[in-house]
Amino acid sequence: MDRFNKIFIINNGFSAFGLNLIDMTLLWILYLALKNPVLYIPVASAKPIGTLLLSSFTGYIADKYDRKKLFVISGTIHRILPIFIVYFIIISFNPVLAVILYVVRTGLTIVTTNTITPSFIQNLPEDKMKKVMFYNRAVKESSTILSIVIWPLLYAFYSGWTVIPGIILATIGFELISTLPLGGKGGKKVKFREALKEYRRKEIFFISMTTAISQGALGMVYLYSAAIIQILHGNTIQYTLAQLGFYLSWLIGPWMMTKFNNVTKLVVTSFAMYFLVFIVLALKNPWLIGLSTGSVGIGDSLTEIIWIKAMRMARQELMASVLGIDEFITAGFRLGYGSLAGTLYATEFFAVPIIGVITIAGVALAYTKSDTWKMKI
Repeated sequence: MDRFNKIFIINNGFSAFGLNLIDMTLLWILYLALKNPVLYIPVASAKPIGTLLLSSFTGYIADKYDRKKLFVISGTIHRILPIFIVYFIIISFNPVLAVILYVVRTGLTIVTTNTITPSFIQNLPEDKMKKVMFYNRAVKESSTILSIVIWPLLYAFYSGWTVIPGIILATIGFELISTLPLGGKGGKKVKFREALKEYRRKEIFFISMTTAISQGALGMVYLYSAAIIQILHGNTIQYTLAQLGFYLSWLIGPWMMTKFNNVTKLVVTSFAMYFLVFIVLALKNPWLIGLSTGSVGIGDSLTEIIWIKAMRMARQELMASVLGIDEFITAGFRLGYGSLAGTLYATEFFAVPIIGVITIAGVALAYTKSDTWKMKI
């Protein structure tokens, strides 16, 4: 494994631990402050909203200019903002301003991701792709799982200020990754209309659109896990189990992916997991939400290699732009489904799993009608 991938994986270990402590704390205390699933919609939908507004633009900028500068600026700010969010909830009692800052921070997280993800995808060795992907996930998700297990103890002592140790650890990873050449600087060669043309290539378009629709439906569950647990009268332990289920699945799923050589079997297993997400949710048991979120992670991690291979078909100098367009489309579906879910959880909980099953069935049908996803893995 080369230096880039080694440092990237080590960075993910520190960053995943720290950022998850921050995210779990913010999601939990924001719902405690709002106490309403409808008011929580901007929080649960912050990522798709930020992606919708920023992904295409930042992807283009990341190709055209210096990715490292963009990464350093956005990464620094989004590591500082959690302190102000906690302040406005615990001390200033201004949840509206806290939500606004949370949305801003999430947008900056997206900018950071859009600068580093293309570099990782471009540097994946073709002959060892599954192996490097597994190592990356093994380190990242193990660190996340450890932070999930520790979070209830830290939260019991420090409440919202649990974000501070998270910021410290996330900054270690941030400093490591900033030592790498991240690419970009395409200059005049990078034109957005060319990126759109690349995105419309048959393989890229099909994988992007079907993934986006699936992610919209699945987001109704994993983006709302903190709210779902509290709606079902759960507690921090059940919320921890829900988070643990999601991130443990991202440790198990990539290992399972390395065992598949037949892409059809991989896709069928992935869709089986997606259906399970909504079947479990329909049981309305807070103790089982971890199984539901875990099914999301396994399903996603199995087909991640198909998505990466499709994105690698884009021209190198346009990859961040194509990824930005892909994120924009995905965000639109997440925002639409997420907004609907926030309303339904407050009025008709059971409608959410019904919509989810119908959506996944539609995407599965699209796969049976196309051969573009049948690639060598």
